[in-house]
Parts: sequence; structure tokens; C-alpha cells
Amino acid sequence: MKYSFTDKSVDIKTLQKFGDINSFLLENNTKQIEEIYNFLKNDRKLLLINGYMGTGKTAITEYCLNFLNPDCITLKYNCFETTILDDILLSFFEDFKKLAILGAIKPPKSKSENFTQKINAHFESVKKPILVIINSYEEILKNNKPEILGFIKHICSMDNVKVIIISRIFKNDEFEEQKDKVTILALDKAVFEKYLRSEDIKQIGPLSDELYKHTRGYFFYTNLSIKIMRLKQIQLIDFLDSFSKSLVTFNDFILREALSLVDPVSGHLFRFLTIIRHPVSIKLLKTLHLYDEQKVKFFTDNLLISKLGENIYLQDYYKIIAENSISENVSVKIHQGCVDLYNTQLPLKPFERNLLISRQTMRNEIEYHSMFIPQQKYITKNPETQVEQNNNDDVFENSDIQTIQEEKNTNIEKMTFVFEEDGSGVLDSIADSIKNYMSSSDKYRQEDKEDNKLSLNELINKAKQEENSFNYKHAIRLYSKALLMKNDEDYYTYLPTIYTKLAFGFQNISNWYDAQKYFELAKEFYKSTGDIQRICEIEYNIANVMYMTFKKDRAKSVLTEILKCQISQELRIKALNMLADIATDTKVSERYYREALEINPQGVDKTVLAELYYKYALTCEENNDMDSAIKYYKKCLEIKDNPYISRTLSNIAQLYDDIGESTAALKYFKESLKIDEQTKNLNGIYSISMKLAEIYCAKSPNLALEYYEKALQIAQQLN
Repeated sequence: MKYSFTDKSVDIKTLQKFGDINSFLLENNTKQIEEIYNFLKNDRKLLLINGYMGTGKTAITEYCLNFLNPDCITLKYNCFETTILDDILLSFFEDFKKLAILGAIKPPKSKSENFTQKINAHFESVKKPILVIINSYEEILKNNKPEILGFIKHICSMDNVKVIIISRIFKNDEFEEQKDKVTILALDKAVFEKYLRSEDIKQIGPLSDELYKHTRGYFFYTNLSIKIMRLKQIQLIDFLDSFSKSLVTFNDFILREALSLVDPVSGHLFRFLTIIRHPVSIKLLKTLHLYDEQKVKFFTDNLLISKLGENIYLQDYYKIIAENSISENVSVKIHQGCVDLYNTQLPLKPFERNLLISRQTMRNEIEYHSMFIPQQKYITKNPETQVEQNNNDDVFENSDIQTIQEEKNTNIEKMTFVFEEDGSGVLDSIADSIKNYMSSSDKYRQEDKEDNKLSLNELINKAKQEENSFNYKHAIRLYSKALLMKNDEDYYTYLPTIYTKLAFGFQNISNWYDAQKYFELAKEFYKSTGDIQRICEIEYNIANVMYMTFKKDRAKSVLTEILKCQISQELRIKALNMLADIATDTKVSERYYREALEINPQGVDKTVLAELYYKYALTCEENNDMDSAIKYYKKCLEIKDNPYISRTLSNIAQLYDDIGESTAALKYFKESLKIDEQTKNLNGIYSISMKLAEIYCAKSPNLALEYYEKALQIAQQLN
């Protein structure tokens, strides 16, 4: 299917007619804009946009979005040094949810509970062109790039997706795909002078030449210089005179001049934004009493603060200057506050948090900020903040959300990031905070000493207890200690168990690289014993890691080899299920599911069978085989206490509703709602309440109103 990304009413002749951009930046980049426009029209899937800091890469890209087909969906993500793949996926999932609420897309009938696969299902189900824009790519740390590049390569293989990546620089070997490339340049000197004249700067000649030399014609520095001259009501000659007397580089001078516009009260906000390493929501800033709408508008208008949707952040080049102005006492206090903030957010589902970042990033940030707390050696976490960690941030886990939400709000409202540089009591507060932290870290040091005294068998038993409490990092440390105990007579008996437990532990904290490494080590061990069943089980887990990291072709190859071996009926069904998930063609998925259905189900785990029946019913529904869909949905319902019951009931209800059987639809929707209320699945309660309200609109307006009110109440809880 051919997808059109550009608006047919737009052509090259109309490129200059859109006004939402600085006209001189536009004039300077006519050629580059045409190149981006041509990329949107051609068959290439990947565009790299590069240019030095401040040349206007983001502004030019934003301007080119005017050329998009109105049906085109745009997903944007701005990268930071904290960014991992889960953060990008979380942001995209929020965008998909909003689009579904607006009716722009239909949410997929999930093939999996897993968060990564849920995102994949959205990409595969949307039948509209999707433009993905990844900005500030250069900020991503080297170790985090492989997974992100794997995801980009994966979505580039989809017919309806194009990707634009914006970065100051690119390495030649990073992108294997065919790609277009556009370079944004500094302002031409003639355009630069026209820009100055338009701002009533009349000293064109030697003085403007001097400014051009120092700004290098980069749009950001030119624009910021003009704004500072206007705000301080000084002429170009005075501006350059101040620079010559500053005895610092022009880069430092202009950024310091900009930061001098920050008033003492707003200084609390800037100190917080300097130390935290990702965007923060306006809602959170209001809760922390750091937000003033007029002042934030002033700072964004004058290029000090950057805004990204409902989030704001401070660019890294400002942070380098600003962090030197924060006293050590205040810096420690803010770092401690950040640790406390993340600990309030960790137990919550993604869309209940005030911070839309992944749990893995929050854990990484706790470790980072803890390094700046004096004498802090161990990362501590209260047991009550430990939560069950699935492979990724799973937005569909069930918990008592209302209780957690109330506790979270209370904790955050008690926080403050308003610290005076020399305020009384600051040192005492820091001392108390460190004392509390050290008492916990002493406990962990003592625990570590005790762990060192344990035998191999005791270490493994304790690690299993930590797993049951979802303390995966502690379990990993224990299994790692066990891995070193080669002199124990039972070492080689336990070795394959240690490898696989380490692999699952790393998988549970989304460390896919180490997960695969230990699965591979376990596989090599079982190869030496000739245990084909165990080898294939490990291969299945390796395939799952590959699938989770968007290496679908490699996962498919591994699963195909597994099916050639003599394996258990359960593993064969699981492998066929995953192959069906990987397939993008529903006819191919159906073939795999039918093959799985032919296998004797005796002795197979009931949850595996429930998954098979549910997914096959979904595929039948997508292929318009409604009789088979209902048949297998009902087979799924026959398996008690399986995780697919609520969705199965909801899907059956929708099928009946589609054919006008409202009585049957109401019955199944109500049964589904009852289960969701028991498990406190707020997303399910919301969607089914909306469905029930729609059905009752014609029959019983009073009941419709009740369900709409229930949906509204849940929407408010979900924020």
C-alpha cells in the first residue's frame, strides 16, 4: 500500500508561503527545505538532518511539518543524556493514547501484555502515514544507542513510517539503511545583515562584521544577541564593548548575559532544571511551587528555557554555565530532593506519574544523583518502594491505584526545591538527610558482609527470596556472588541455574544485553550435556530478547530452528505463538496459530492455551471470520483465572454490538467491567464504561449518564 506523506495542495512554488518561522532563517535555508520536502515525497525511509549547535535544525524541521498530509501522524521525541529506548516508547505510547481518545486512530486489540510489543502493535495497526522525529540524537549515551538504532531500523521497515533524526553530528557507520541527508548552515552574511537591519540595528559595517565573526552566523547566537540588546536597551557597539571587557569566550559571554535575566525567585526553578537531567512537566513544577506562567513565557520567548509539549527543560549549554553558580549546599539538597522525587514515582504506573520516564531511567537517575550526596556509597531504596518489574514499563499491570495516587500526591506536596543559598537550617537539613541515608546504607553494607559468608546453596536460596520480593538488583548481586564460588563441590550442579536466573534478572530490569549474554552461557552449558529440551527452552528465551529489541528476523530464524527439534508440546505452542506475533500479515499469523491448535493440549500450561485461544480469536476477527472468533473467545473463557478473560469478554461484547445484538453486548460488557473493577484495572473500567454509556444512550439516558460519570471519575484518577 502506498502512503502519501505530503499534502497534495502543497508544491515547491508554495514552500515560502507559510509564516510560522523567522523569515531570514527561512530565506537562508530554501534549498534545505526543498530537500526535506523531497524526502517526504520520495520512497526513502530515513532522513538525517545535521548542523552545528544553533543553526536552526529544529526550527527548519518544524516548519517542514506544514507540508504533511493532514492524515499523517507525527511522533516526536527530544533526546537527553538519560534517554533509553523505554523512554522513547513511553512517549510514543502516550501520543498513541491521545490520538485514540481523539478518534484519529483505533487502538489495536493487544496481542500481548508486554509494553514493547504493545508499542509495536500500535505501529503495525495504524493505517496512516507516520512520521517519527528523533531530535538531539547526539545526546544519547553510546551504550544506549544500539537498542534505539535497532528500533529505528525496525520501524523503517514498515511501509507507512518515515524517520527524521536531528543531530549536531552523525558517525558514518551508525546507519546501514539508505538515507537522505540535509545539512543546515550558518546564516549567509548578506542574510545576517538584512536580519540586523530589520531589527533596527543600523551599525552595518565593521561592527556587524565583528558580531558575525563571533556568532559565526549561527541563528541561535544571532537571535539571542538581538534579544539581549533589545531587553537591555543597548546598541550594538555597547554590546560588543561589554563582550570585549568580559575576558571570556563569546559563547560564555552570551549565555551568561542571557542567564543574568533570571530574577532571584526564578533562580530556584533554574537551579532545579540545571541539576535534573530530563524535561519536567508543568504540572509537577506547579506542585513543587516552581512555576510562574508569565515568567516561564518570558524565558521561553527569550530562548532561555525550551518547551516540549507540556514539559520544559534547560539546554545543556546553559547548564554548563548555570551549575557553577549553585552553591555546594544547595546542590546537595537538590540532588537529595531528586532521589526522593524518583522514589515517589517508582511504584506508579507510567501514566500515573508526574514524570513520564521509564522505571529503568529513574533507577539510573537515583544512582546518578546519589553520587553527589556526601559519603554516599550505596544506593538505597526502601522496601516499600520496590515494585514488580516486568520486562518493560507495563501500563496494564493491576494495583490499588487510588491509594498509591493519594500517597504520591502527599509525598510530592511535602517536597520543596526552594533553597536559599545561605538560608539557616540548610546544613542541618542536609546533615539529617545524609544521616538517614547512611543508616540505610550501613544496613546494606552489613547485609553485603553477611552475604559473603553464605554458602553457594544459601546464596541461591536467598536470591530466590529476593526475586519473590521483586528485588531483582539484589538477586542479581547474589547470583553474581554465586557465580564466583567455583570451589564449591555443587558449583557445576548449580551453574546452569545461576546463568538462567541472572538472565531473567537482567531481563526484568530491561538490561537486554546482559540477559542475552547469560542465556547464551546457559545454552553453551546445556550443549555440553546434550539436553536438547533445555537448549531449545533457552533458545526460546533468546528469541524473546531479540523480539523485544526489534530484531524480528533473527528471532524468527531462532524459533524456526527450535521447531525442527524434538521438544515438548508446550514449548512448541509457545514458539508458534511468538512466530505469529512476529508476523505482520494476519494470514501468516493465522497459519501459525492453526498449527499450534493441532497440537495435543494435554499437560500444557493453561495460561499458554488461554493465550493461544485469545490470540487466534483476535486474528480470526481481523480476517472477518467472526464465527471462529467467537468460538475461540469462548474456549478462552472456559479456562478459569487466566489473564485474558476481561479482554475476551470485552471483545465478544464488541462483536455483538457491531451486529446490533445490544442485549448480548451489554451482558458481556458488564461481566468484563465486573472483573476490571475487582482487579482495579482503571484503563479497562474507563473504556467499558464508555461503551456501556454509548449503548444506553438510546435505551436509558439515566443509565448512560451513570456510566459516563463513572468514566469521567476514572479519567480524573488516570489524570
